[in-house]
Amino acid sequence: MFVQVKKGKTIVIINSDEYSKKVHTFLTDNNFHLLQKDLTSKYQKLIQKTLQQCNLIIDKQKIKYLNQKKPLPPTLRAQPKLHQPNIPNRPAINNMNSPTYKIAKHLVGILNKHLTLNNYHNVKNSTNLATDLTKIKLNENHKMIT
Repeated sequence: MFVQVKKGKTIVIINSDEYSKKVHTFLTDNNFHLLQKDLTSKYQKLIQKTLQQCNLIIDKQKIKYLNQKKPLPPTLRAQPKLHQPNIPNRPAINNMNSPTYKIAKHLVGILNKHLTLNNYHNVKNSTNLATDLTKIKLNENHKMIT
């Protein structure tokens, strides 16, 4: 099978059995469990009910658009990390057909319109983050948000 790798636009050819084994190992090592049934439709109904109560934030015509027509559970893809030993997989989740995708996108727009966030604490890479964190005096009330 053909798989896109984590960094760059490289495509690799991998044996499908090996790929499946690596994905299965990742899921079991991280305590993922198979659900007995698909809860997407139940989740979708709860979201629709919640949206009906949000008429001060979102108008009724927009609520109709924000409901996903045929919601599906997010799909998992595993991307090999060629730059690391044993070539582990990086999970990549596609949420485009999930029940909350359109709503989340809409809410980001609303928040961006009404909030001005100073990006003083964005980092360029993990090395800069590590360097910056060593310079900060933290107490038990501080929280780090990514």
